[in-house]
Amino acid sequence: MKNWNRIRPKFNLVIDFIMMVVMMAVAGLGFLMKYVLLPGYKVNEIYGTDAELYFLGLDRHQWGAIHLYLALFLLFLLILHIVFHWSMILSIFRRMVKKRIIRIAFLVFMGILSLFLAFAPLLVRPEVAESERKHHRHRATAPMTDQTVETVNESLPVIPVKSTRGDKGMGSAQDHQHRHQTDGIVVDGTMTLEGVAERYGMSVGELARVIGVPPEYSNERLGRLRKSYEFEMDDIRIYIIQKQDPEKE
Repeated sequence: MKNWNRIRPKFNLVIDFIMMVVMMAVAGLGFLMKYVLLPGYKVNEIYGTDAELYFLGLDRHQWGAIHLYLALFLLFLLILHIVFHWSMILSIFRRMVKKRIIRIAFLVFMGILSLFLAFAPLLVRPEVAESERKHHRHRATAPMTDQTVETVNESLPVIPVKSTRGDKGMGSAQDHQHRHQTDGIVVDGTMTLEGVAERYGMSVGELARVIGVPPEYSNERLGRLRKSYEFEMDDIRIYIIQKQDPEKE
């Protein structure tokens, strides 16, 4: 017992250090999943494709599992910390709250509240809602009139775009050919229509017409526009190829 009393402060200090490290790891993984390994809709918005993001070979859900395990380990360390400091906690608590009945009521309340916060999420049923795309979320500074649309449409040449969103029965050879053709064309969700047009020597209006986007959104990122107007990046890539080499039409 004397030996335990002698090493107990050191043991408590080790627990405190481990708690601090685990707590920082839990916070760090939270930041990782919030700002780096983005959820699917954010990946689609930024990169313009349904890509999977990884860190050290693990995706967002796998890091989420590690985050949960670390949180449970932190809870275990917290319980140990309370157990080893129980005498001190009781002593301070008795001085703060003189009446025994109030102390008991408070401890019962804290115990019930803690259990509720920990296990209530396992008992709830999620709300199920249909996913709806919200079109035209961004208001244009100068809304297009019917006359403006007609003028733009008449001034642009009609060039058919062979979209990669063909029938499900299309063979893999044709899909491979499309991928091979668009390999050298860099178009992703972080770019804007204006940036793509400037890069490949085209007008913003013709690119906007190809994907069905109003030209005044030329400075919006393609990832955001794609979410609202439901086009594919390959629509732009294939159009660029057709403009650069008309024989590929």
